[in-house]
Amino acid sequence: MAARFAGPLHRANEPGFLYNCGNVLGFVAGLIAAVWLHDAQVGGDTFDKVIRHLAGSQAALALSLATMIFFWGGIVYSRAWARGAPPNAALNRQGDLWSTAGAICLAFGLFVLGNPLLALSAGVLHAMGKLGSAWGGNVRLNFAGWSPSVGDLAKDLVLVSRVPAILSAAVGFTGDWLSASVILCCLVWARADWLLLSPDGAIRRSCQALRDSLRPKQRGRPSHPGDP
Repeated sequence: MAARFAGPLHRANEPGFLYNCGNVLGFVAGLIAAVWLHDAQVGGDTFDKVIRHLAGSQAALALSLATMIFFWGGIVYSRAWARGAPPNAALNRQGDLWSTAGAICLAFGLFVLGNPLLALSAGVLHAMGKLGSAWGGNVRLNFAGWSPSVGDLAKDLVLVSRVPAILSAAVGFTGDWLSASVILCCLVWARADWLLLSPDGAIRRSCQALRDSLRPKQRGRPSHPGDP
């Protein structure tokens, strides 16, 4: 029984699968906004409503385009991680580059939806992080004995970029469907970002140091039964 669910559970915790869960959610949310949440007084069939919504809403168009690009990038990531860690380096780099293009579209959608400054920072951080992850693996830095690569820190930057993205959609949030979907998508994507983090990056090192500091120190055992 356990073996039957081992494959699907492993798949559900794979970065490409999680990225595409968020992508599908974002794309479906855009369609729902176009078809069912459109102005009821506007006539036309479902297809007309979708086209009219996308043509009249720059945010919906940008977010839909971003999710389609991210969806393909998620497929590339899935192929890269098909055999587990470490991933196929060439395919993983392709996934990063596709994600860079999606990040540009996402930044524009967030710019239209909410706070321009936060949207810009989210897009810049995300795009820089993915580009650094793709091309910075061979460049190492030195910080007092800690030598992460640019790619290690770039992966951290991608996860950090989710914070302003969520804040951008949450600023002035009044329950609109697109903003809610952006927040939920970013949370799902953040889980995938976490799985891609390098153990030599700042975030995982900081989390490990925090766990070590909270772990109770074990007292040494006496070498002989009679020792105090």
